[in-house]
Amino acid sequence: MMKRATVLVLIICGSLSAQSVSDEILTQNRAMEVAYRAGDLMKVASFYTKDAAIVGPRKEVVGEAEVTKYWQGLEGRHVDWELENISITPYDDVVIQRGVSHLTFKYKGDEVTSVARFTLVWIQEDGQWKISNDHYSPL
Repeated sequence: MMKRATVLVLIICGSLSAQSVSDEILTQNRAMEVAYRAGDLMKVASFYTKDAAIVGPRKEVVGEAEVTKYWQGLEGRHVDWELENISITPYDDVVIQRGVSHLTFKYKGDEVTSVARFTLVWIQEDGQWKISNDHYSPL
């Protein structure tokens, strides 16, 4: 009986821990959306690790300066952003998130929405979950 209770407690604790990590990642997603909508693109860039990589079609940027430059490229053109979560899978000190990004920005005077699938690799840096790798593919 005692053995079953211990196993049950471990299962519950593991489940709560995974849920807690998922909640933290989703909180980071919401904060990124808010920063983008407010035009605080430096804040958006701060959600990435110092050596992060962003990889998309015909594009790869690596490192803090390049990631910051990537987001600053939307300066004055930002409109709206919604990150739709598909899955969050924690693996000890690494979390894999898959989802769909709906990023709206101004292009040649018109509002355009880029819809892309994304995979994010989150790791702990400076006590926070940050994006180490960001891979996206337009839909």
